[in-house]
Amino acid sequence: MTAPLAPPADRRRRRTHAAVLDAAATLFARQGFRGTGVDELAAEADVALSSIYANFTGGKADVYLALACRVAARHATEMIAAIDAAAPPVEVAVFDEYRRFHRENPLAFRLIGLADVAPDDTALYADARAMIHRTLADLVDRATAASALDPVSSRREVLRLWATVNGLLALRVGRFVDAAEIEALLDVERADVAARVTKAVSGAGH
Repeated sequence: MTAPLAPPADRRRRRTHAAVLDAAATLFARQGFRGTGVDELAAEADVALSSIYANFTGGKADVYLALACRVAARHATEMIAAIDAAAPPVEVAVFDEYRRFHRENPLAFRLIGLADVAPDDTALYADARAMIHRTLADLVDRATAASALDPVSSRREVLRLWATVNGLLALRVGRFVDAAEIEALLDVERADVAARVTKAVSGAGH
């Protein structure tokens, strides 16, 4: 992976890298990417301003991309753990974990979608986007393989689930619906997923 999207091998630089990303997670959630200055990142991370640029040559945009990659990787790790521990139907476990993760990490949806940066902001944009794409594609494959449905039906179900939840999260980010409405809609979708997959599996067994 292209530096600085991955933690550095050197221990001291790795600590600085992690501290800056932790600071970015706090500040971006509190005041947004555009509302956060590099000097604020340095102060929050308790590092020198020069250390930001030593570790993230593209400045704040590179910090954002590195944080997005870290969040995507953690999301995938936690999703895979839920899939591996799931009782059938696995699609419900995928739904529940996806919902939990984004409820507890409200900034993640914008980060993983690279919503606040553009290709012209940094030379690392394409690398970060490719890395996140691979992470999510592997996650879809993992969920598909764990399903009791046939591979085509399973993939369609996983993609439908992903698209539906992401659509609802986008409505929340755009403030078209409030938190209570989102939760009610997610409850409806969860019940629909469970009923649909259970029916499909039962039908396939006859």
